[in-house]
Amino acid sequence: MGVFVLGFLAASYEIIEMVYAITEGGESGAAFLGSQGDIWDAQKDMLLDILGACIFGLLALFNQRNWRERY
Repeated sequence: MGVFVLGFLAASYEIIEMVYAITEGGESGAAFLGSQGDIWDAQKDMLLDILGACIFGLLALFNQRNWRERY
């Protein structure tokens, strides 16, 4: 569930960022989005957020199993 929540939050932020750039328009909106200089920045951000949540979830799962065996 945590992976889905984090993915939703990451996508929501990217959508808010896009709406801001559209409403500001012109050079201000382009400067805001162009600060990274990568057209795939939003997709990369969301992918890395989801991968990070998956990796953390797996590490937490393995740590929980080890903790149960010790105590």
